[in-house]
Amino acid sequence: MARRFGVVLLLALLIPGAAHARPTDAGITVGSMRQAADRADGRMVDAVLTTDAIFAGGARVPVTVRIYLPAGYRPGTAKRYPVLYLLHGGAGAFSDWSVNGDVAGVIAKAHSGFDGIVVMPEGGRSGWYSDWPGRTDGGFAPHWETFHVAQLVPWVDATFATIADRRGRAIAGPSMGGLGTLHYAARHPEVFGLVGAMSAGTDLRLDWAQDIISNSGWQSGASIGLTGLADGAYRVNRYAGGALDVDQHHQKLYRLDTVLGPHTTVGGRYDWPAANPTALAQRGAYRPYANRLVLYAGGCEGRAPCSPTDGETGIGAANLAFHTLLTSSGVPHRYCTNAAGHVWPAWQADLTDFLRFAYGPATHAPTMPCWS
Repeated sequence: MARRFGVVLLLALLIPGAAHARPTDAGITVGSMRQAADRADGRMVDAVLTTDAIFAGGARVPVTVRIYLPAGYRPGTAKRYPVLYLLHGGAGAFSDWSVNGDVAGVIAKAHSGFDGIVVMPEGGRSGWYSDWPGRTDGGFAPHWETFHVAQLVPWVDATFATIADRRGRAIAGPSMGGLGTLHYAARHPEVFGLVGAMSAGTDLRLDWAQDIISNSGWQSGASIGLTGLADGAYRVNRYAGGALDVDQHHQKLYRLDTVLGPHTTVGGRYDWPAANPTALAQRGAYRPYANRLVLYAGGCEGRAPCSPTDGETGIGAANLAFHTLLTSSGVPHRYCTNAAGHVWPAWQADLTDFLRFAYGPATHAPTMPCWS
């Protein structure tokens, strides 16, 4: 009974009047703040938020942000905590890191010294961590980057006892979340100070990377969890003369332009330079993260026997090329590669390593052995 009372009191103190929607200066309306279903100690909290950024030009759709608080956290404390933003991958949701990734267990077992707040935001099943310049078949245009960077970060700083500058913020994530991590870090070096990209998409000029994004446009589009997943209005398709365009080349370019912005061509390949980590690296966007950026990838890199799963071979090769590009561009960083596949156990190991690198006694040491 005492523990339950403490949990209720903590939530009440975090958001006064949380049961009633109230606007915040960050452009977010708080619908509710409640304890996450998978923990009973009050440290895992779900904030249900609405914002004009999701969906801009359409109806507001509630999105959930899961927040894991450090042990002993008390609202109003004078102590200030670092914040780790953990993004989820494609076809995922805000709950992925706590359910599939066991973030609480990883932190407890890492013995990294991390004593901070973990923020796990919804990013859409195939939102690609972008402000969509185009619209779905039903006219929806989610602005994930605006929500996450311009609204959520200030809201977190206003709501919790955070170190409210780049030295107190890290960002990490796998797969689509790894692409989002590199995208947000490059475009907002004043916001984030540490970067951990896991099995990330690093080059949008590659045909297979374009195919993944294009396929997600008609499979799940702008859906959030189960919301819109079976609704054609949330999908992205090109129409010609009032009918679905059957030219798949046209469809691919249209879908990627809808999600990522206008394309260009580089060396005979299509590119989306505003979102492509390779293009951003070529413009020097990662220089603010010297010795504060880690790339993680499977895919073997010459190891035998080896059989990584779910396309990790291509991801590993792309990450090797990105590592080479960063090195030649004079951006010192850590590069960790192994024989793992595109799977949660690999990303749990990556997170363990990232916590030790970022917050442990060997903090920010570029020569720290991987997964040590």
